[in-house]
Amino acid sequence: MSAAGRFSGKAGLLLAAACLALAGSVHGAVNSVASLADPLDNNGGGARAEGMGSAFVGVADDAETLLWNPAGLGLLPTAELELDHNSWIAGILQETGIITFPAGELGGFGLDADYVNYGTLNSYDENGNQTGVYSPYRFGLGAGWGKELLPGFSAGLSLNGSTQDIDGSSYSDLSGNLGALWCPMPNLRIGLAYNNLGTQVAGYALDSSLNGGASYRFDLTQNNRLLLTGAASWEPQGVNRLQVGAEDTIQSTLALRIGYQDNLATTDISGLAGLSAGLGLILGGLTVDYAFVPYGDLGDSNRISLGYKFGP
Repeated sequence: MSAAGRFSGKAGLLLAAACLALAGSVHGAVNSVASLADPLDNNGGGARAEGMGSAFVGVADDAETLLWNPAGLGLLPTAELELDHNSWIAGILQETGIITFPAGELGGFGLDADYVNYGTLNSYDENGNQTGVYSPYRFGLGAGWGKELLPGFSAGLSLNGSTQDIDGSSYSDLSGNLGALWCPMPNLRIGLAYNNLGTQVAGYALDSSLNGGASYRFDLTQNNRLLLTGAASWEPQGVNRLQVGAEDTIQSTLALRIGYQDNLATTDISGLAGLSAGLGLILGGLTVDYAFVPYGDLGDSNRISLGYKFGP
């Protein structure tokens, strides 16, 4: 394989990742993210968060907080385990595992592992002739910490390392997330996080983002809770967006979710997009969540999460 052929494959993968970031943030111009690396890291993860339009930075109350706002780790009362599967557009598959646990006066900690299979892509030589196929993939590990520093105020950070193989060439990077969470009253949370700040990948800067949001829980009855959440995300040289979501938990067993993301840029994507929906089943400590996210003519995403809380 020539150097030009390898570059063609690498560019194809970066374009695919850019398109996914574009769709996940509900549309934007491809050239706004094509020169940035790892835009998928700004999508967080987890079916519960995705079902609420990804407006999770101000919720941060379960294991998924490790991916959205590490400050929430300091407020989790019990250890949690979550396994997440995501079927992306274009045959891309993503698998994520998260474990979080409280550590008393030290706060709370979390670990995660992530694997992305980008499917099969064609490789070409410098003359544009197809020379074969290859299957790029990415593997990453992360660790996070959060703690309540003052009554009602928590802070946290996480570190992430990843390596990806693209047609026999490997690329690695290190990144970090910083988060803060303020709970001025029992049912109100306000969160702020800066994600994906780190080293370059093959000369491309990481696609970092500043995220802020708030959530409020209405205890309608003893067994019925309504959670409303909103957030905004700003990506330097990337895709800016507004997010809103809602979750209605009925009889502490069934959770119904809906969300919407509005991108603050023009888009050429047609079809149903921006809206997301999901549901969850809560069976004691076991939770099963599903989220459906349409990306218009790019396709759909189906995300399933299985979680368990080791305590009441």
